[in-house]
Amino acid sequence: MPTRNAYIASTALFLLTFGFQLTTLFQPKWVQYKSPEPYYTETNYGLFQKCSTLTDDCRRFPKSSWGDCDQDKGSNRWVNLCAEWRIAGGLDIAAAIIGLWVLAGLGTVLYTGERWQAQGWKHILGLIGIFAGLEIVSMALIAHVTQSSAMFAHHHYGPTFIYSNVSWALAAAMSIGVLLFARYNGQGYIALE
Repeated sequence: MPTRNAYIASTALFLLTFGFQLTTLFQPKWVQYKSPEPYYTETNYGLFQKCSTLTDDCRRFPKSSWGDCDQDKGSNRWVNLCAEWRIAGGLDIAAAIIGLWVLAGLGTVLYTGERWQAQGWKHILGLIGIFAGLEIVSMALIAHVTQSSAMFAHHHYGPTFIYSNVSWALAAAMSIGVLLFARYNGQGYIALE
């Protein structure tokens, strides 16, 4: 069973991980296009909106009425931009909900008795694994669309894409670390401090 200090460290690390994940939901910089000088413009694509310096506004993305879903029709490309992008956004929302459950679980385990602390890490580990898995699939869908769609020719990944990778990598490392700690440190029986 992990010690109270291990749960506190896990909570702190997960708060950082969850912060990166929330940034991926709200910052529209998953994919970017920057035009060359002297007519510099920047277009940023988030999970739910597209922002451009050319018009100084943001709009919902992807949107069929703006032709976002028609870019690859009739081509030999295996991509459905609108469906994949929307699924990625939904998975990221689901990951945020799971992240809240993880925080609630960590808080519960921290402030309950020894029995909960002995068994709580198994449930929390499972939730962190689901959290990381949802983020991986969401990131992979955005990467697939970016690499496959004609709409994103000459675009590059933005900082939010990097935050997504950092978030799921930290969550996966945390899952593995908690599993190894619980398994090999005293064969699962550690005295509470």
